[in-house]
Amino acid sequence: MFQDASGLPLSGTALVACVTYALFAGFVTGPLIGERTAIKAGWYSQCASHISAEISAAHPDSLPLPKFGCEALFGFFGEEGAAYCRRHGNVFDNNILTQTLDRAQSASRAARENRIANAAANASSRCECALTTTLESRRTSFALYAGSLRLIEPPAVKALQSELVSSLNSPACAFGGGSS
Repeated sequence: MFQDASGLPLSGTALVACVTYALFAGFVTGPLIGERTAIKAGWYSQCASHISAEISAAHPDSLPLPKFGCEALFGFFGEEGAAYCRRHGNVFDNNILTQTLDRAQSASRAARENRIANAAANASSRCECALTTTLESRRTSFALYAGSLRLIEPPAVKALQSELVSSLNSPACAFGGGSS
């Protein structure tokens, strides 16, 4: 049933040692070196700035709403409108329409700030998710990198930042590590 292993260039003990070393590189040193490489490259600070830029771009600040004061309402009457505003003051500056628009704009700003604060609170879990996802999906590349004592640098290791950003934008890490 089994072939004779004596024809192999390695003895059984050496073969077991090579397989053990490969498994150790794949499951222990590869992910460890990958994580340390990402930390050394400043992944967490870059990730947080990437997330805040992403949220700011997705939710831009609202445009300022016009004020409906006396000059805005009677300005098209020219000098007579301006004279009316000087005579009666800015009685229209605090009207119900202006108050409603101010409240709506304040609520919009508060909602935007709340979204940015929530994104900042979830940034660390999203960054950790991206790192874990990258290390899992590129386990072989990091095992080869660690097993060769960093002499062989696979493309996935060379393009680590790109891999991390790609994982960050993946559906698995899109909303706080897939926990939404």
